[in-house]
Amino acid sequence: MSVWNQKLRKSVMAAGVSAALAFSGAAVAQQGGQAAPHGGQGGAPAQGQMPEMTDEQRQLMEEMRSVQQELQQTQAKLSEMEQQAYENNPELGQKREALQAKIAEKMSSGGYDAEKEFEEMKATMSKYEGGEQQPSEEEVEAFRQQQQEFQQRQQQAFQNEEVQSMAQDLRGDVEQVMKENNPEAEELFAKMEKQSEEMQQLREKAMEMRQGG
Repeated sequence: MSVWNQKLRKSVMAAGVSAALAFSGAAVAQQGGQAAPHGGQGGAPAQGQMPEMTDEQRQLMEEMRSVQQELQQTQAKLSEMEQQAYENNPELGQKREALQAKIAEKMSSGGYDAEKEFEEMKATMSKYEGGEQQPSEEEVEAFRQQQQEFQQRQQQAFQNEEVQSMAQDLRGDVEQVMKENNPEAEELFAKMEKQSEEMQQLREKAMEMRQGG
C-alpha cells in the first residue's frame, strides 16, 4: 500500500500542471529533463538483473548516485528560495496562473479536459492516501493510462512556442527575484547547471558501457 501511495503521489506531482510549473520543473522541461528525479536510478538495472558488474561499472554507479544526491540537494535549496519568491511577489503568482491556464488550454483538445483529468488523478491519490483501501489491478492500470496521456499532452504543450515564451519569461522573473533576495542563489544556479551536465555525461557513459558490453 505505501509503495502504491508513493508512486501515485510521484505520478501526480510529475504530471500535474501546477507542479510542472515549479521552478525546478520548468527548468527540467526546458533542459530536456536531465534532472528528473528518477534519472539516477532509472538508468540502472536492478541488482538481481545484473549478475556481473565490473569494478568500472560499480564505480560509475556510485558516482552517479553521489552526483544525483548533490543535485537534489541543490534543487531543494533553490525550491525553497523559489517558494519564498512567489510568497513575497503576488505578481509572479499571477503570471504562473496564466501559464498554467495556457498549458491546460493547449493540452485540452478533442473533448479532453486537462484540469478535469488532473483533479481526477488527485482524487484517486486521496482515495488511497490513508492505506485503508487497496486499488485493484484495473484501477492501477487505468491510472497509469490516464497519467501517460496527461504527460504526453503536457509534453506536447511545452513544445508550443507561446507556452515556451511564457515559461521562459516567468522563469527569468523568478530567477531575478531569487537572486535579489538571496545572495547565494546565483551560485546555486551555476552549481545546478554544472551538476546537471555532469549527470548527463555520466548517463551517456553508462549507456556506452552497456552497449559496449
